[in-house]
Amino acid sequence: MSPTPALSIITPCLNRAGLVTEAVESVRRQRYPAVEHIIMDGGSTDGTLEVLKRFPHLHVRSEPDKGLYDALNRGLRLASGEVVGFLNTDDLYEPDSLGDVAQMFSRQPEIDAVVGGATIFRDQPQGEKPLTVAAFPCIRPGELLRRATRGAPIFNAWFFRKRLFDTLGDFDDQYLYVADRDLLIRMALRQTAYACLDKPLYRYRMHAGSYTLSGQDSGEDAFMFESRALAERYLGRQDLPRRALRCFKIWHSQITSDHIVTAWHTKGYRRIGGYVLTGLRHNIGWPAVFAGKAWERLTGPAA
Repeated sequence: MSPTPALSIITPCLNRAGLVTEAVESVRRQRYPAVEHIIMDGGSTDGTLEVLKRFPHLHVRSEPDKGLYDALNRGLRLASGEVVGFLNTDDLYEPDSLGDVAQMFSRQPEIDAVVGGATIFRDQPQGEKPLTVAAFPCIRPGELLRRATRGAPIFNAWFFRKRLFDTLGDFDDQYLYVADRDLLIRMALRQTAYACLDKPLYRYRMHAGSYTLSGQDSGEDAFMFESRALAERYLGRQDLPRRALRCFKIWHSQITSDHIVTAWHTKGYRRIGGYVLTGLRHNIGWPAVFAGKAWERLTGPAA
């Protein structure tokens, strides 16, 4: 058995004075000693840096960046651990997560990543237990491409050997929202070896200020348009296996279906025709996907 590896946790940060303490504490409470926690601050002005000074063990770098994924790339260059994980300022690691992850890497030196499960929670009024909104199981081998596209990729429940980025490359910082999905898609297409840890590792907080988990209808949010652009980028490739091509077609069709449903609800009827043409242009079978997606939105997802 290999020695347990050192871990680097990278947290991108900008004006999170009210939340960052909980994220830091969720790392500090882990019963695993070989951890460095790197905070990549983009130039906070709300007192975040003063909060972080209470934790001398942190490696804090405060400098302008080009956004979330540029901050993650900069953090990767600073990380000294063999394994890296990514923690948002508004989220938490479950207790003992890092030790379990390190043991998995130690037992399986051939793997380049480990993924666990994740939950989404919402804070309740003071004194009440946080409400669990959703739970997602770990992504088992063979499921990655589907979950990285039309499923829940639970990116922050992933941990990666740092050497993997030498093969995959950095996060693509042209994106504001989906470079993490893109990274997992690249992993899936390269058939990267990874292991599934069948327990929750990560807790996402749903709140109004969340980057992607505000709890609002997102069918025409910038995140969805960027997701569509990513799907179209892969659909434009000529080297995709048939199974992967089908996966991207279904993903693109589901996104355009969400556009239409949201446009309908917001009385944006003039936009609907353009979405229909976009869906058909990339998948002639789009009407069937749209029918299923519309029914799901009306009745709720199947159990």
